[in-house]
Amino acid sequence: MWARAGYVNINEDLIRELEDGVALLIYDIPYPPADKNRKELAPWYSWYDWSTGKLRSCGYPLQYSVVLVEEKRIPEIEKLVEQIESKRKNINKTFKLKIPKANINIIRFRVKDKTSAEALFNIIKSILIESMKTLIEDIEEQLKEGKDKTKLQKRTKEFIARLRKQDFLNLLIKDPDVRKLLLQLEILVA
Repeated sequence: MWARAGYVNINEDLIRELEDGVALLIYDIPYPPADKNRKELAPWYSWYDWSTGKLRSCGYPLQYSVVLVEEKRIPEIEKLVEQIESKRKNINKTFKLKIPKANINIIRFRVKDKTSAEALFNIIKSILIESMKTLIEDIEEQLKEGKDKTKLQKRTKEFIARLRKQDFLNLLIKDPDVRKLLLQLEILVA
């Protein structure tokens, strides 16, 4: 069935890793109110961007505030949550703001069977492929418009570095479709 849908069967190591070693990081970081002066709330915006960026880089973002993470990284993520809270308190104290506490939770779970692991794998892979394709299209368009190639190279290198950090399943190496897009990205800005 998966082959007909354009999916590649994943190997047993990936299935085992998805069945036994993953958790969901779910977060709700308070966004600054729109009816206030943006300049006065600049530290809040900065904290929001920093916090969400750090949390999204912990694993595979599945939705806006849901990230699939490696279970063994939970202690590292808990330290990050403490940093986010500490930074929030410091900003509130320094700038006399009232940023509410972030709601950040880690949910450990077990994937029930091979079919569920394959479905989870295919979600991860499709999100990864779509984000890479979007960047490739954007870079191609900017190159056609004559944009500065140095800035595009820097942006691409940062994007690839972030992907490598998030990629605990090593799909950038193991999956031929993802690897092909990675090479296309690297060649595009070479």
